[in-house]
Amino acid sequence: MRSKKGTTWRTCGGALLITLGIFGAHYAWRASCAHWLYHYAKFGGGRDDLPSILRSIEKGHRLYPHNYRFCTWAAEQAFYGRSEVRGEQRDRRCRAAENWTDVGLALNHFSGPLHFLKARLLERRDPAAAAASWARYVKWHFWEPYNHAVLVDLYASMGDFDRASDELDWVKGSAHYEWALSRLQNAWRREMTLPRQP
Repeated sequence: MRSKKGTTWRTCGGALLITLGIFGAHYAWRASCAHWLYHYAKFGGGRDDLPSILRSIEKGHRLYPHNYRFCTWAAEQAFYGRSEVRGEQRDRRCRAAENWTDVGLALNHFSGPLHFLKARLLERRDPAAAAASWARYVKWHFWEPYNHAVLVDLYASMGDFDRASDELDWVKGSAHYEWALSRLQNAWRREMTLPRQP
């Protein structure tokens, strides 16, 4: 005859396993629905409609808030789609890009695309802050010439030609050199043609 104590432990253990199974099934269902919404927004029928993309990604993020790729896709679409509209709609898309960039960086601080978007979004308001933000990322991911090319562009756009020239040295010999050099030269020409302030 089994002891009552052993039966009680088995009953409690079984109840715990059933509870964990229900929780796991619910968690898996939410993650699957979120992934389906992401897939729809990126590859499905909604991929050409920015408001639909943002709605799908927002629903997906509410269901499963741990996937920074949701945030990256939404931020990129809002940022690159801003040029299609004007006025308040454009501002709204820029705010959406900023929001998704910040949420994504909170999930994955090492994401290069999100750091790039952060710098480009900051550049509109504060070029020095944009350059400083991207320079912090470049320190972490130093040996990629493209990162230095972007830094050349950011320094040149804020008028810091000495730093831009220093960064250009790190781009020499790469496929990004000509682009970085042209960005530096164009910024220099703009600086030289601006009328002097009295």
